[in-house]
Amino acid sequence: MKTAIITILKPFADWCFELASTIPPAVAVIIYVAVLMVIALWVLTLKVEKPGTDQKFVLPLFLHDLRLWAILILIIQAVIYIVFR
Repeated sequence: MKTAIITILKPFADWCFELASTIPPAVAVIIYVAVLMVIALWVLTLKVEKPGTDQKFVLPLFLHDLRLWAILILIIQAVIYIVFR
């Protein structure tokens, strides 16, 4: 069974390796950051999510929106990747 799965997936794995080895590192950074920006734009199109609307909060209302925090995390990921690559 193991050999059958390996024989089926080997051509795809070889193709992925060739594709990954042909992309220069600078382009890989651009692709990674572009994917994170597309995800951030997609997050903006989602409906507003506010946790615990039955509780009293002391933070301003716009900080309750989970989309803000998701975008903040995506920005932090992009900055970390760019700085420490």
